[in-house]
Amino acid sequence: MSDIQSTPPQTLSSKDSFLLSVLGFFSRLSLSTLQWLGLIIGSIAAWFPHGPAWVIRRNLKLCFPEQSERWINDTTKLNLIYTAQTALEFTKTWGMPPEYSLSQMTEVENMEIFTDAVKSPKGCFILVPHHGNWEFMNAWVSSHCSPVIMYKPSKNKAMDLFVRQARSRLNSTLVPTDESGVKAVFKALKSGGVSIILPDHTPHDNGGMFAPFFGTSVWTGILTSKLIQKTQCEVIMLSCLHHPSGNGFKITVDKVEPDVYSKDLLTSVSAVNKSVENLIRRNPAQYQWVYKRFKKCEHLKNVYQ
Repeated sequence: MSDIQSTPPQTLSSKDSFLLSVLGFFSRLSLSTLQWLGLIIGSIAAWFPHGPAWVIRRNLKLCFPEQSERWINDTTKLNLIYTAQTALEFTKTWGMPPEYSLSQMTEVENMEIFTDAVKSPKGCFILVPHHGNWEFMNAWVSSHCSPVIMYKPSKNKAMDLFVRQARSRLNSTLVPTDESGVKAVFKALKSGGVSIILPDHTPHDNGGMFAPFFGTSVWTGILTSKLIQKTQCEVIMLSCLHHPSGNGFKITVDKVEPDVYSKDLLTSVSAVNKSVENLIRRNPAQYQWVYKRFKKCEHLKNVYQ
């Protein structure tokens, strides 16, 4: 069990200390209470046409042009609720021992795919899109293997400290999102280990290429595909969604599109996007649509203006 290279204790400002206390307070509330608060916050947010609701609607209309206005409105409201619940649930999984998060995993679909992949001598790359509650799943993954995870520190000292303390309790190694972190992930995969990456963010100008995603050519990260090409590792995809029964969470393990393993970079990157898209289409309401994924497109300009 390890964290990003140990850093000396930081002196927190009174504002950061207050935020740390607030995070601790929310982490001590029951999960059902946090989800109820998320329901209230998300429902209220749905009444305001601008801000997060507008971004979500714009993304949904772009990705699901065949859907009715009613479906867009209903999914927007549900997504706002899930987004608020997920944010509050993060405080719970960060503030509680890993055993608590494990107890909330009430169902795992396709466990055999996961078991075979993490045991592969070729190494295993786990792709975890922003779908459902990916933080709650960390404890479950770390109970089966010792993953190397890239971590970008929060700009807020209190938040960063809270998250670091939580993740240091897991059987995982955090590495920074820089060249040294990439080397650590590469080394882990080449030695038959496991690494986790979130593949659906918008990369920097020198870290991506245009590839189709929901029918739109969007700027997409190439790091995932490059690491797959260089290591020839196994690749699977995980998601952790609110269980349909309302009791805990359901983890789903999926195989990725076969072209993810292509030696052609564009083909591989496109297949990664397609794999993420397939996952989202099964449950669109629990994806992080509040994120401006289409802010850099090849043919569409000013999507969010």
